[in-house]
Amino acid sequence: MESPTSLPERPHDALPLRPLKRALHVLAEATVATTVLFDAAGRVVVGPVAGSDFVRCILASERGRELILSLHRSATDPETSPRLELQAQALAGALEYLALPLMIDGQRIGTLTLGDRFALPIPAALLEQVASAIAVDPGALQASARDLPLWSESESARARTLAILLVELLGAFYTQDTDLQRRIAELSAVYNISSLVTGVLDLQEVLDKIAELVCTVMKVKACSIRLLDEATGHLAIKAVHNLSEEYLNKGPVTVDRNPIDAAAVAGELVHIADAPSDPRTSYPQQARKEGIVSGLVSGMIYRGKPVGVLRVYTGEPYVFSPFEESLLQAVASQAAAAIVNARLFAEALEAERYQRQLDYAGEVQRRMIPSAPPCCKQVEIGAVYRPTFQVGGDFYDFIVLPKENLGIAIADVSGKGVPASLLMASVRSALRVNAYHTYDIDRILSEVNQLLCHDTTIGEFATVFYGVIAPSQHRLTYCNAGHDPPMLLRGGQVQYLQTGGMVLGVDPNATFDRGILDLQSGDVLLLYTDGAAEALNFTDEPFGRQRLADSFRRYADQPPQRIAENILWDIRRFRGLADRTDDLTLVVLKINGTSE
Repeated sequence: MESPTSLPERPHDALPLRPLKRALHVLAEATVATTVLFDAAGRVVVGPVAGSDFVRCILASERGRELILSLHRSATDPETSPRLELQAQALAGALEYLALPLMIDGQRIGTLTLGDRFALPIPAALLEQVASAIAVDPGALQASARDLPLWSESESARARTLAILLVELLGAFYTQDTDLQRRIAELSAVYNISSLVTGVLDLQEVLDKIAELVCTVMKVKACSIRLLDEATGHLAIKAVHNLSEEYLNKGPVTVDRNPIDAAAVAGELVHIADAPSDPRTSYPQQARKEGIVSGLVSGMIYRGKPVGVLRVYTGEPYVFSPFEESLLQAVASQAAAAIVNARLFAEALEAERYQRQLDYAGEVQRRMIPSAPPCCKQVEIGAVYRPTFQVGGDFYDFIVLPKENLGIAIADVSGKGVPASLLMASVRSALRVNAYHTYDIDRILSEVNQLLCHDTTIGEFATVFYGVIAPSQHRLTYCNAGHDPPMLLRGGQVQYLQTGGMVLGVDPNATFDRGILDLQSGDVLLLYTDGAAEALNFTDEPFGRQRLADSFRRYADQPPQRIAENILWDIRRFRGLADRTDDLTLVVLKINGTSE
């Protein structure tokens, strides 16, 4: 690899100026946008190349050219935007720009900008100001602006794709030009290796054929391929050609005790002039007995990560040519890719098997979530349940009890994914068993807590809210074990149901209190998990309990299911495209027909 100092400082040092100009003209015509190519220092290399009559009208004056260039420079460096003149700032707000770096070997040698397309309609007054500022005909500028349609989202996306393709092609042309002569001599042999690697999925078959083909192409005595065990540093023989079983069983080979292999996995190409007399050789007597003299060793490295070591051996003193060195490194790189791809393929098969099991677990868990709320006298119910993964740690449940009473539970267990789903199933089962056989709610949660403390480890816990609605008594009896307090909306005011105790699964001796709430007609209850209040937007700002209460109050006059869905929609709008990081459950209860 060339050193960074050998890279061109400007794009036209890497490519002739004429093709650069032609490329920008083609891009401008295809996108109906203006293109400019800057060097790394922000100097103009090519452009502005106008793609529309609107920009051509502006470029008719020198001040117009300066205006366009200032707008494109601000696209490459947003810190320059505040320094734009007032007309330029106003114009920039109505125009869209793309800025793409031109990279060669990881270093930026320039920036391609594409833009001057309307994102919003430009007011006529602003166009008159711009025309006056740059001394062009206002009528011509107005007419050309009317002829330029707004940049649609799909058109902008296509323009970005074309610009990215052009930038990649420019970088690729330079790289290919510098590598062409060096690679052309290796092409035939490496092509055979590449075809072999990409055509066979069985890793052992690939490596065996590589070892044999290397010996044939390089006309060497023997070849070996060892794979690295990262945990132990051991290099295990995976494929050989023309080496005896006795030599292969000579003893262990580890990176830390073998300078040759240590240098190879670090990225060096190691030459061995005479293996039996080389002090770096770990088994000189075995090498002499095997008839090994000279050798060349290359690490098999994939994306900077060592995979193993590829060795070739001769039976007489030999000095390898630069072509042979390049060939061995190319083969080692292909072999490394084959090994990684084979491992990824095996992992993909395993992941597919795991995914099938996970899908089944998710289906089982979803069956634990009520498909529809039960009928309960004087109570309407709505609910939404959104796990982050196929399985999750949230759940809600309705337990039909004697005397038309209804148990309502909502819970959130620690963690996510499969471990959380197993703990969730345990909590649900324990809660149901005790709810059927125990009258006191505080005792129910105490029994569930002791079970969790016995079966869980440190860091595993659950927050649970459990209540029983007795329609005949117009009463809700509840206990809140560390859960986000449900909201009671009555007369436009929100109250929180907090009576209870600590989370379950931490202290087996924890005690719990029960709360009693006399229900009134028109009361609305919102039960939720922390995924609602803690939903984050792109600035990591949480949705928060206050926004949740406001949303709850806003939709309280609607049916319970609609309330839950609208609250969920508010949360989604707040979160935008930010990743959802927690399960989310909402349960809404609306009390009808009770007497105050």
